[in-house]
Amino acid sequence: MIDSEKKRKIVTEVTTRIQRQLTCPMCQNKSFTMADGYFQNFLQSNFDNISIGGQNIPTIAIICNKCGFVSQHALGILGLLPKTKNDESHGPNK
Repeated sequence: MIDSEKKRKIVTEVTTRIQRQLTCPMCQNKSFTMADGYFQNFLQSNFDNISIGGQNIPTIAIICNKCGFVSQHALGILGLLPKTKNDESHGPNK
C-alpha cells in the first residue's frame, strides 16, 4: 500500500504537471481517488507472445469517483521513481 504522504506527493505532482484541476474526460467530474499501488506496463516486442519482466513503464492510476474512468500517469516523467546508482552517476539529462 502507498502511504498517505506518498499519495499526496503523487497527486500534487500530477496536478502540477498538467497545470489544471483534473477533470474526467468521460463525465467531467472533478473528484478522483488514487489507486493504492502501482502498475507495471511491460513493453512487448511482438504481438504473438506475452513476456512478463524486462522493460516497463511504472504508472499510478487515478480513478474518477463518479464513472470509474481510470487514467494512468508515468512515474518517471513525474520524477517519482527511486534514484538508482546509474541515475546518480549520469545526471538527469545525460
